[in-house]
Amino acid sequence: MSYDPLEIERRLNKLERSNRALRLVVSVCLLGAVAMMLMGATSTAPKVIDAEKIILRDSAGNERGQLFANENVWGLVLFNKNKTKAASFIASANTMNGVLLFDQNGNMRQTITTSLDQSEWNIFHPGSDSAQFEVIDNGDGTALSFRNRANHPQVGLGVSPKGSILMMSDSNGGIRSIVSGDEIGFASFSNKGILEWSPGFDKFSPEEKKQIKDLLPKF
Repeated sequence: MSYDPLEIERRLNKLERSNRALRLVVSVCLLGAVAMMLMGATSTAPKVIDAEKIILRDSAGNERGQLFANENVWGLVLFNKNKTKAASFIASANTMNGVLLFDQNGNMRQTITTSLDQSEWNIFHPGSDSAQFEVIDNGDGTALSFRNRANHPQVGLGVSPKGSILMMSDSNGGIRSIVSGDEIGFASFSNKGILEWSPGFDKFSPEEKKQIKDLLPKF
């Protein structure tokens, strides 16, 4: 029997091509099987997480927030890098819903709250016990007020069904003047809160002066 070297080489090349094709088919089948397994695993993963508290952590394991809920209040709390509060989003069953914002040192700087009867927006200076800027709206009307760094009232503006009023106070919070949209119009006060003057006040009789004082809003 004679052997043709060219024929042998041709058959070897053909066999090698067949082996490559077979390996390609096997690889595709394996990839398809893996993809089907992954799809199956994804489809069986839970779509709902049932928990009363979820803690959010960064890649280093530091707590950055909490998602919580109980029968009275539920919301989200986020923390600064130094573990102080950064922001809170709260809803409640019977009191109010609100957003609380803090600076990077954990000082409360703004609050927005609302309930069935009243809505408020407050802006705080760091370390202040009272808001330096405050807006309130409720059934009696709408009020805007400013306080100084000592937390004393400085300027107040109110609007209600009875009319409008603008109040200005001294640095100690004592009311010194009032501008009203009603009968009085304008009135000034001493540093002890005593009515000193209003248009034509010096011409009024004692009885008329008393009537004017009685018409002024009580603070």
